Amino acid sequence: MPERIETEAFGNPANQAIFMVSGWAMPKEVMRSFAMRLSQRFHVVVANLPGISLNEEWISRTRIGPNYDIDALSEQLIEAAPKDAWWLGWSLGGMVSVYVAARRSSQVKGLITLATSPSFVARQDWPFGMSVEVFDAFAVSIQRSPAEGLKRFTMLQAQNSGNERDLAKQLQSYLPTHTLLPAALIGGLRLLKSLDVRREWSLLDCPNLHLFGGKDALVSSHALVQQEGMNPFQQCVELSQCTHALFLEEEEECVRYIENYIDANTP
Repeated sequence: MPERIETEAFGNPANQAIFMVSGWAMPKEVMRSFAMRLSQRFHVVVANLPGISLNEEWISRTRIGPNYDIDALSEQLIEAAPKDAWWLGWSLGGMVSVYVAARRSSQVKGLITLATSPSFVARQDWPFGMSVEVFDAFAVSIQRSPAEGLKRFTMLQAQNSGNERDLAKQLQSYLPTHTLLPAALIGGLRLLKSLDVRREWSLLDCPNLHLFGGKDALVSSHALVQQEGMNPFQQCVELSQCTHALFLEEEEECVRYIENYIDANTP
């Protein structure tokens, strides 16, 4: 059976585990420096979403199939994750991690999300997401020219940064240009559009920390930071000068929040 989740591990397996899930279209290598920094204290396992990889051999063996069905994807990630781990997800990886933490709580010790919204697209009772029209237009651009669409995506991630051009170039250097699998991009976009984890977000009963970029052009933190305190297990923090790739912009600050939060919630 072909592998569906590609992972990479850092640090001492005897330490507390963190299972890190990357975002849409971005391979785990974009989080490698962040993972290595966290691995000074934790055992960190970083996972790609299905069909996203810089490894040509791995891509040649992969099959998308039902991998972007949320329940199938949840099971695949649980199988790849260390036991008794904190889950840390970025963007779409964070949404999926929220879903797992709420519905399979015995599998998740605690939850941390980065630049993650409960609903990426706007809905009738959720005006804080991207409009469906803009999202659909982006999806069409990905279908027409995946490589150009991904470049545009990196620019959106870096938008509003004080170092916008350099950050966009850094993100572009991680794009899977030689291992591009359009089916994975489209499957991920379909999930990103359909997934709505607002109910799961409100029902989380494990410690959960959510870090946002105050200048993020893709995810608005306003509604969620305003709701802090509604769930006693939850903390929301806005890094006012950061954009969507906050762990690249402020690695040390993100690490400090994560270390302090895990320490505060470890008996």
